[in-house]
Amino acid sequence: MPSLSPTADCGLDTTTDDPTGGYAGPPTDEETGGHAGPPTDEETGGHAGPPTDEETGGHAGPPTDQEAVDGGAGPPTDGEIGNGGGPCGPADWFDMTRDFQAYLGQHLTKADDGTVSQQSVRETRVRKVGATGEARITFFSYFTDDSLSRNAALRLARLFTDWRREIYGDTGKVSVRTTEGTVLVTLTW
Repeated sequence: MPSLSPTADCGLDTTTDDPTGGYAGPPTDEETGGHAGPPTDEETGGHAGPPTDEETGGHAGPPTDQEAVDGGAGPPTDGEIGNGGGPCGPADWFDMTRDFQAYLGQHLTKADDGTVSQQSVRETRVRKVGATGEARITFFSYFTDDSLSRNAALRLARLFTDWRREIYGDTGKVSVRTTEGTVLVTLTW
């Protein structure tokens, strides 16, 4: 994992009255003339934090180990995604696994039986790179034959491109890889 470089500009306010030029921290109430942190309940007239279970009617946080298909709850880290995020932390990948699995549940056909399934998709991560999207799907292939695995990966890539066009109307590139990290198919949508 890359370390935070002293020359990296990670959006921190590095101005200070201290002649050493060290990080001065976020502005204080005195510096801003008011409250410098996130809004409070009093300021918003309600709950200022993320939604609660009561507000959403269910679990409001990231998937738990029991909810996740493979027990891998939580956002990706540099080690999980590869490609790192540079000196300022992990890349801005978003977990879209449940959404894509739900789409698969509605769009898999009888011909897909035995080749791909909702459960074969272990992870779906998406991010924007400029004006286009980039996606990585990790799936568990039931096949020991590479050509059959590639055909299953191509079917997943095509379903993913249909999903992105239909739901999000965006463009990008998707790579489908095995759980071991081998890229089987890359497709543009």
